Amino acid sequence: MSYTKVAGLQLSMSKLAWKIAQSLLWLIGVIIVGFLIFKPDIGILLFWNLLIPIAPAIVVIIPGVWRNICPMSSTSLFLTKLGSSKQKKLSTNNSGKLFAIGVAALILIVPLRHLLLNTSGPATAAMLLIAAAIAIVMGYKYEWRSGWCASLCPIHSVERLYGSTPAFTTDNAHCTTCEKCTSVCPDSTKQMSAVKTRNMTVEKLSGLVMTGGFVGYIWGWYHVPDYLNVGFWQVLNAYVWPLGAGLVTLAIYLLIRKQLAPTAIRELNKIFATSAVICYYWYRLPSLVGMGLFPDDGVLINLSDVLPWWFPVLLKLASALFFIWFMLIRNQNRQKRSWSIRPEYAIKVSNV
Repeated sequence: MSYTKVAGLQLSMSKLAWKIAQSLLWLIGVIIVGFLIFKPDIGILLFWNLLIPIAPAIVVIIPGVWRNICPMSSTSLFLTKLGSSKQKKLSTNNSGKLFAIGVAALILIVPLRHLLLNTSGPATAAMLLIAAAIAIVMGYKYEWRSGWCASLCPIHSVERLYGSTPAFTTDNAHCTTCEKCTSVCPDSTKQMSAVKTRNMTVEKLSGLVMTGGFVGYIWGWYHVPDYLNVGFWQVLNAYVWPLGAGLVTLAIYLLIRKQLAPTAIRELNKIFATSAVICYYWYRLPSLVGMGLFPDDGVLINLSDVLPWWFPVLLKLASALFFIWFMLIRNQNRQKRSWSIRPEYAIKVSNV
């Protein structure tokens, strides 16, 4: 049986319930990949215009639940749970490098949506299958979630950015004992954020780029249309807008950060993370109903002939006010939470 302990803001479920949820989400993922290959229009609608628009809000509100049921996470741990993983310890240095590679992959892949992925189901399916293969290899090679979920996964940096104020802490459905597979466990570290990294230059820089630059990156990305015919100028446009705007907001962030005390920097990080989420939904919600900057792009259901002109404004303001409340106001003076509960540490038995 599952139960919710509301008073302690903690969600607990039975192992069976988590396994059912994981299996269901994994099956949905397989079905979406099938649609992307064999029924591309439906697959694109389901993946890019239904699942992906919901994902940022889920990561903001219930990052622990998402981390427990993410299909790619389950895929990466498949061999581990079968007892076929090498379980190699991932060094702190390599973990930081993998995190930086994940951030770079995110920054480079997202503009490809305008050039190819948003309009090609097979290309999107190929991207997901390649990611799944890499996740399996990382799970096979490295201990538990250290290789993929806590390091290389491109979405992990977004989880860190958005998930610093979870609504509640949940069980860790993947780890029955803590193997200390990574030195800063994102799942059990309180108020996890993109800048809460080890003292490694490459990892710290990646965290700063995500925190300060992602809001501009999102803004620039939404000022580029989807291209059916791709040439040099289209490729240049797809990358210059998000990268250029990202550099501008990163510079602003670094200038402000330089003047602040450590306690104020934490608030600055939350403000920039909140701004990134607001920016995402400011443009994404109107586009879902055919009233975006480029009316034909990213449409879930076209209601532009039915809805009044002020409806997108209402959507934007409502979403902005919600995230300001949830991420900046609601959690003030409250206990800092982690995404999930750290299990008991595993006892290492010596053969000597």
